[in-house]
Amino acid sequence: MSSDRPSASRLSAERSRDDPGRAALVRTRGAPLLEAVETHLPGSAEHAATTASYARAIAVALGVDQAVADLYGETAKLHDVGMVYVPKGIAHTPFERWDDAQRAQFEAHYEAGARLALGAGIPDDVCDWLLHIRERFDGGGPARLAGERIPLASRITRTACACGLVLAATPGGDPRRRRSEVLARLQPASGAELDPATVTALGAALERDLG
Repeated sequence: MSSDRPSASRLSAERSRDDPGRAALVRTRGAPLLEAVETHLPGSAEHAATTASYARAIAVALGVDQAVADLYGETAKLHDVGMVYVPKGIAHTPFERWDDAQRAQFEAHYEAGARLALGAGIPDDVCDWLLHIRERFDGGGPARLAGERIPLASRITRTACACGLVLAATPGGDPRRRRSEVLARLQPASGAELDPATVTALGAALERDLG
């Protein structure tokens, strides 16, 4: 199980291989992919930006340095690029109404997105992070990775994405109520789908941003 912060050795490893240039590289090479998704599914760019923003905030709250947090944010921005292969009819249907075939098409977009990112020249490890966003903290995901075996960027992105979806479903209103709504929706998934440390870090970010 994860502690409230990533281990010192994990953070050291991340710092040793990441620098500001890598975030810029992912941003530049990922831009055409994001444009394609926005053309296919108008409005997706807003969710991508929100997810990226909270991914950075979660990473910083976990103690990751700014260069790596920026890289994680740019990675999170690309989490839905594989949606270009998902029919609009599925994308605009509430997930509770999907049949098994529709659900499978949706879930395949993570692997498709990782392939697209790789083809765009995005570094292999970043593509691996995109591929593993589907993993559950409790090990119930497709590759059966659990806890800190799941890349930190993948765990952060999954929580940031969930936050963005809840915020989109509760527009406007009192910021404190919106913060409470996000945490109320995500807390039951903490330790199951989501890394508890990322949910705690998200709470700190929301406290700062929403009041």
